[in-house]
Parts: sequence; C-alpha cells; structure tokens
Amino acid sequence: MDATPEAILDFAAKVAQTAWDDQKLYNLADLAPDLKDAGIDYKSVLRGQRLRAFLEGEPNKIKVIFHPTQKANIRLIPPDKDYTWPAEPVAASPTTSSSAGTSAKIVGSKRQYIVSSFLKLVSELSEDEAQQVQIPLHILTKLMRDR
Repeated sequence: MDATPEAILDFAAKVAQTAWDDQKLYNLADLAPDLKDAGIDYKSVLRGQRLRAFLEGEPNKIKVIFHPTQKANIRLIPPDKDYTWPAEPVAASPTTSSSAGTSAKIVGSKRQYIVSSFLKLVSELSEDEAQQVQIPLHILTKLMRDR
C-alpha cells in the first residue's frame, strides 16, 4: 500500500465502512496500529498532523463522531451515514437510592435508639475528638422524629 495521505484516507474509509456493514463503529484509536500493520507510517506521511485532525478535514470521505460524555470515545463512520449514541442510564445519587430509602424504613423507637446509641458513642470520645464532631441540631432533631 502506498504511503500517501490519500492511501491513509482510503484505508480509514474502508475500515469504517467494513465496521458499519458489521453494525459496529470503528474506533479511531485502532487506526494507528492498523495502519502500521498495513505498512503505513502515518506520522511521516502526515508530517506530524494528528490522524483525527487529518480525518476531520475530509468530511466528504469519512465522518468522525464523538461520544457526548466519553471524551476518548471517537469513532469513524462512512460520510453518508448518521449515528446517534444510545442514551445512558442516569445513575441514582446515593441519597436517593440507599440512604433515603433506609432512613424511611427506620421508624419510631428504633430511630431514637439508633440516634441515642450514636450520641452515646460520641460521648466516649476524647475531648479533642468530640470537639471535631459537628452535627447541626436540626439534623439530630430530624433524625429523632417519628415518620
């Protein structure tokens, strides 16, 4: 294979089309090693220009797409195709999933027992350690309330 910018572009377009035909997306990170395996030293051919920048400059021959949240996830697809990334599930925050649910299940005297036991443990700390514990009173009273 010739070591020319056109050869690099043709190679990239070919592997992107093959991946697309297999219902996959070609990863830009795989292009450099694949070019090396094909006997093309892209760095000398492109004279220091990065592959991504080179390919982005040829929108009629190949399309470079970027994942909306994963910065390093860059793929190549045929120029006449469009791709929409699947929606990612929203991760639940710790307060909405585990601690809030557990807190709501503990009621009445059990809540008061837990808070009282905690305060008893705090009272066993040294004077210096106990001064570092800072829990607003409104939080303690909220924890003591029966739900």
